[in-house]
Amino acid sequence: MRVKRFVAKNIQDAMVKVKMEMGKDAIILNTRKFKEGGFLGFFAKEFVEVTAAVDENYRLTENRVLPKPEEKNQVLPEREGVNYEIKEEINKDRDVELNNELTEMKSQIKEIIDKIEYASLNIGLSRAEKKFFQILVENDVEEKLASRIVKRTMERIPSEKQEDKDYIRQEFIETIGNILKKPKPIVLPQKRKQMVFALVGPTGVGKTTTIAKLAANFALNDQKKIALITSDTYRIAAVEQLKTVGEIMGIPVEVVFTPQSMKNSILNHKDKDLIFIDTAGRSHKNVVQMTELKGFLEAAQPDETFLVLSATTRYKDMLEIINNFEKVNFSRLLFTKLDETSTYGAILSTVYKTKKNLSYCTTGQNVPDDIEVADCRKLAELILGDGAQ
Repeated sequence: MRVKRFVAKNIQDAMVKVKMEMGKDAIILNTRKFKEGGFLGFFAKEFVEVTAAVDENYRLTENRVLPKPEEKNQVLPEREGVNYEIKEEINKDRDVELNNELTEMKSQIKEIIDKIEYASLNIGLSRAEKKFFQILVENDVEEKLASRIVKRTMERIPSEKQEDKDYIRQEFIETIGNILKKPKPIVLPQKRKQMVFALVGPTGVGKTTTIAKLAANFALNDQKKIALITSDTYRIAAVEQLKTVGEIMGIPVEVVFTPQSMKNSILNHKDKDLIFIDTAGRSHKNVVQMTELKGFLEAAQPDETFLVLSATTRYKDMLEIINNFEKVNFSRLLFTKLDETSTYGAILSTVYKTKKNLSYCTTGQNVPDDIEVADCRKLAELILGDGAQ
């Protein structure tokens, strides 16, 4: 019995080596993956080690019955099952493997660049500046934005106030508040005019509950005639929730299944002051769903479209969401679940990235109470947290 180890980039290439040297009767004893090379832990290449064995006595017997080649240069036919089957498999998998390696390499390069950029943003900062930079980044403020906030704030602090923590904190609150801008909630027109508002966003952010809160507030506090329309036919619970709210407050609720039925429903409620449209939660990665959503909104022609986002979502994930929902031309931002998180920097980063105004924030499940117009100063204080005291 002869035992040997074979090393290759992948299992397919390793098996080629095994069968080319030991034949189709080789027995695989063990396989393992390991990494080798690289620089500082990056770009290490993955290899496969296969330990195989073959009975040499059997090979010798087998060789005796093989026909002797007639000419020296004659090419022997490939051993049955040695190359053909494996090469077919290699051809199928090689492109996938190459793509995976490129993706991993890009990810590693990005990680290195991010670390270099993060380190460079700290260069030249005073101890106080580094402290505030760290506070902002830990609260999920995008790093470049955090650096700008620190530099913009500290450069206007007079020398005699450099040690005044309360003064510096208030200056940071002002800087952050200016980035958040003045909120833009729903403002009712002085003259009677119907207004249509749509809420869009990914699944699970609380669009239906938020619609119920808005509708209840305008119906109860402003005595406006309201209609609710939902295209969320995927979740029975969402439709039932709106219908329950509608029954309690005497607000009609309609379910639409196509863009044309959306148009018809809006026409059927010409007598209403405000129409709120609830849309199905969409995966921002699903092109078909996003196209369907765009069709409903084009039919509705809302005066404003609110992108509803959860404050519990990390900014890196938020960035992907907003990039995809830009296709539906949202005009304002609405953040939910502020009571379920302890980091609020993603809100600031999203406002800065989209250049869209905040409208409302929600802080619980209670209808109609747990919703308020976004308070930029309050949000700035939450973003700074207690660490900036």
